[in-house]
Order: sequence, then structure tokens, then C-alpha cells
Amino acid sequence: MRFSLIPRELKFFDMFDEIAATVTGASKKFHEMVTVFDKLDIRAHEIKRAEDACDACVGKIIEALDTTFITPFDREDIHTLATSIDDIMDNMEKTSYRFDVFKIDKPTPEAIEMARIIKECCIRVEQAVSLLRDMGNSEQIYSLIKELGQLENEADRVYRKADAALFAHLVTANGNSHQPITPLDILGLIKWRELYEWLEETVDATKSVANVISEIVIKGT
Repeated sequence: MRFSLIPRELKFFDMFDEIAATVTGASKKFHEMVTVFDKLDIRAHEIKRAEDACDACVGKIIEALDTTFITPFDREDIHTLATSIDDIMDNMEKTSYRFDVFKIDKPTPEAIEMARIIKECCIRVEQAVSLLRDMGNSEQIYSLIKELGQLENEADRVYRKADAALFAHLVTANGNSHQPITPLDILGLIKWRELYEWLEETVDATKSVANVISEIVIKGT
């Protein structure tokens, strides 16, 4: 039996808004980092600070779970939503760190496009999270979830194109007797493959959040 007249603890929504806004802010910094591609160490450090802030938010949410009797939705879902949002930030920070330490000469168009998609995904995650305050917003939430799915599909296409281009470059070099494959070619391929994989993982993390939100809405409507 559901006691709808018992007031629910609403502070969780404020904390979710905080963590989602932090991730969106970091995604904008990340997109700028990949696009402008200067002061990578400083930019990566800024994103690391955002990750620390996210970890603190998750800690507050988990602590609140331990001291709250009535929650807005299932405790397990609150925990999963918080940690899955944090996963976006973790992946983004790891990617920014690699852009810094790998000493890439310049970003590829595909990397810039993936960074843009990550930013767009985070914006929609933040919007969907804010709408969870009222399950009457379910239609708008599902619309945002659909957009996240479309962005993930777009990221998949960009990722596959970028991955194929890496090997096409080696094949071209191997077929040109004047430009044999060098250790630098192999090293560059390894670096970019890892970067593309982390970019893809970050997008996938936003889709995981969308799945959690969808489950919450299903249970709450």
C-alpha cells in the first residue's frame, strides 16, 4: 500500500540537480578542451576538480540515504542514479587526462564531434534529472531519453568511422614504399584507439543514466 499523504524527503532532488549540473559544466569544459586544444594540463585539472565535486555529491546522497526514512523513489534507484551519473564524470575525466598526457599534436574532427555529442548528452541528462521532481513530466523525460538514444547512435557511427580511418592510414602507409610504417605510426594508432574508446565509453555512460531514469519513471507512473 502506498501512503501518498506522507511527505517525502525532497532534498535528494536538490542533490541530483547539483551533481547533474556539475557534469554538464564539466562536459562544456571538456568540449572546449578538445576543440580549442590548448593548456591541456590546466583544462584537465579543472575537469579533475569537477570529478572531485561529483564524488562529494555522491557521498552526500549516500549519507542522506542512511539517515532518511522516506525517499522520493526506491533507495536502490537513488543509489544507482547517483553512481551512474558519477560514471559519466569519471569517464570524462579519464579521457581528458589522456588527452593531456598522450601529447597529441591536434584533435581529429571525429574527436571533436564525439566531445560535442558528450556535451549534448550531458545537457539532456541534466534536463531529465530535473524533471524527476514530478512524474507528471514523464512524456518530456521520455522525449529526452529518446534524444539520448539518437545521440548514442550518432556517436557509434563517428566511432566506427574514426576507428576504420586509423587502420586505413596504416594500410596506405604500408602500401607506399616511400613511407613505410614507423613505430610512431603504431604509437599514434594505439593512442587514438584508446582515446576513441574512452570517448565512446563516456557516451555509453550517459545512456546508462537514461536507462536508470526510465526505470524510475516506469515505477513512479
